[in-house]
Amino acid sequence: MRPTIDIDVNEETGVWETDGLPMLYVPRHFMANVHNAVESELGLAAYKRVLDAAGSKSAYYWCKRQDEIGQFDGAQVFERYFQRLTARGWGQFRIETLDARAGSAIVTLKNSIYVLQNDGKADHPVCYMFEGFLSGSFRYVAERQGHSVGAIECREVQCEAMGFDNCRFELGAK
Repeated sequence: MRPTIDIDVNEETGVWETDGLPMLYVPRHFMANVHNAVESELGLAAYKRVLDAAGSKSAYYWCKRQDEIGQFDGAQVFERYFQRLTARGWGQFRIETLDARAGSAIVTLKNSIYVLQNDGKADHPVCYMFEGFLSGSFRYVAERQGHSVGAIECREVQCEAMGFDNCRFELGAK
């Protein structure tokens, strides 16, 4: 079944909203071009640090918000987060394993926007933007379930843009 997204548009302000949060609708090539330009300007290591912090904070907030409005809780909110990213066109996420108590998870991704905008000739993983998304959403779920996992590290250990069948992200407590 193809996922759908409801978009509520405020008649007065023009603000788009989905899942109770303001949203933007922008072309995929714009996001990929910005991603590549900032990586080129800042360097990979610095850009990854910025994305990790921003992505983690934003994912944590989304999960908390969904929990607050009574939509989902626990592992359901983690699953829902990646269903919604998939439905919004970021790529096709699949949770392979999830163990909040142990502080670990594996998530795979097919057809990421960064892979699709890349000619398959990448010399490094290009979907690292999602590392922060994964660590922030996972941290929320672990905390919500009462597990003290400390800092969460997420690494893209393979990328479809480098010739792999999919992108693979591994999460673990530091």
